[in-house]
Amino acid sequence: DIANVRARIMNGGDMWWDAVTQTGPKYEVPIGSGKHSLFSGAIWIGGLDASNQLHVAAQTYRQSGTDFWPGPCGSDSSTCLLYDRVWKINKQDVINFIAGAPATPDMISYPGNYPNGQPLAPFVDVDGNGIYNSAAGDYPDFGLSGSPNCCDILHGDQAIWWVINETGNNHTETGGASFGLEIQCQAFAFNSTDADLNNTTFYQYKIKNCSSISFHDVYFGLWADADLGNYLDDYVGCDVPRGMGYVYNGDSIDEGPTGYGLHPPALGIDFLQGPLADLNDGVDNNRNCIIDEAGEDIIMSKFVYYENSFSFWGNPSVATDYYNYLKGNWLNNQVMTYGGAGNGTGSGATNIPCNFMFPGNSDHQYEWGTGGNCLAPAAPQADWGEYIAGNAPFDRRMLLSVGPFTLVPSGMVNCITLAAIWVRDTNSTSPYSLAALQLADDKIQLFFDSCYHYGSLGIQEQENIYATVYPNPVSDILEINFGKNISDGKFILYDIFGKAIREVGVKNKTAIKVSCKEFAAGIYVYRIILADGQTGSGKVVIK
Repeated sequence: DIANVRARIMNGGDMWWDAVTQTGPKYEVPIGSGKHSLFSGAIWIGGLDASNQLHVAAQTYRQSGTDFWPGPCGSDSSTCLLYDRVWKINKQDVINFIAGAPATPDMISYPGNYPNGQPLAPFVDVDGNGIYNSAAGDYPDFGLSGSPNCCDILHGDQAIWWVINETGNNHTETGGASFGLEIQCQAFAFNSTDADLNNTTFYQYKIKNCSSISFHDVYFGLWADADLGNYLDDYVGCDVPRGMGYVYNGDSIDEGPTGYGLHPPALGIDFLQGPLADLNDGVDNNRNCIIDEAGEDIIMSKFVYYENSFSFWGNPSVATDYYNYLKGNWLNNQVMTYGGAGNGTGSGATNIPCNFMFPGNSDHQYEWGTGGNCLAPAAPQADWGEYIAGNAPFDRRMLLSVGPFTLVPSGMVNCITLAAIWVRDTNSTSPYSLAALQLADDKIQLFFDSCYHYGSLGIQEQENIYATVYPNPVSDILEINFGKNISDGKFILYDIFGKAIREVGVKNKTAIKVSCKEFAAGIYVYRIILADGQTGSGKVVIK
């Protein structure tokens, strides 16, 4: 609750809802408004061992039980109790402690070490003895003095840290076999003058395979019951190049006492960083038009919406159901198909296999979802969204997953980071706030890519220029269409560290072209600054 979102965090693999009383959403934005944009969310993971036995751990509503328990690998019932909580740390409290203020209770009890004494939660070891002790000056590590790895520190102006495993007992939610995993988790947020950042919450999961065996064809997913204000009039969809799933209002007004009213918001969930791709798999897993580069991660690989029913396109109940959805298949193992309801029925249905439901018009450059790539785009497909499919707005559930990848044994760690990004555009002629959400997502992705370095944003104000850039990724000429005549302004391209590398003046133009062929492959950001103070920004990938 450090910024403009109040989000409930729990330590059973789920979040954003009241699991104790089984009532009510707990993702309030704007904070203090009494309005909520998510009802519940949870992590899913599934994969196969060398004998192709299925292993699954997942959560939904705890109706049949749970697959996750507090504590690190090997926790018995007494160890589980020690970790049956979350630790909430404000960065300012750490700064004050370094300056001589007393430690907060959560800083004192902070789990810097496993029961065997090895380091666990990230901390600065002031006395150098390897054991966390705030009385000796040790404190949680926010990277204030630098860190060799962005995944190994706390983030944000407020961080909540906890650790769970899926070996503590039988998997009563899914019935799946356990892996032997420990997941070190943190949720965090920033108190910023930038509205988009102030309306975003972040989630980092460090997955450690504590077993002695390897798992292949592994998928990791984030499931969400996305109730945007009034839950009875929602749509969901995805943006394929950005790797984002989202929920938006199905009409121009979000009615009722729980609704947001006119100009309803949109909320997106983005895999900012997925698991490491298997070496030399020949796949462009992060869709940046570079194959098998060093450190390649996997961004959103599947996007699925399913009904609140007990049909083949409804609620999962057994381990194979959860794994099928993670792989983008229906419960009867039928592959999702493009158009309509994604199962060969409905308006615009085809028999073309696809990876992403309801991509709108986001995938037309390469048609990734139907087998295309940068070198060989697939055949063009029609736009596909819920409205086009003829769906009536209603209650929605969605799943974003990344994979397949391999979990190797002996403590190998994968670091996965997601963001929940909330935007409300009261100036747009569209009721859905989706253009503003795409702009905000580009900004948040760049912020993550620079390890949350404020200078990379280049902005500290809410933006109001929505330009389109094409092609993206680009290898030569980048075309920028402003959507209106710009009487006086400039276009600036920055590298990931916030250094301006190209500036182009814009006078009485609706579009410009910028050469990018001399720049190294990588991620860049652009800013548009007009003489009247209006601004816009976004991400560009140069291949």
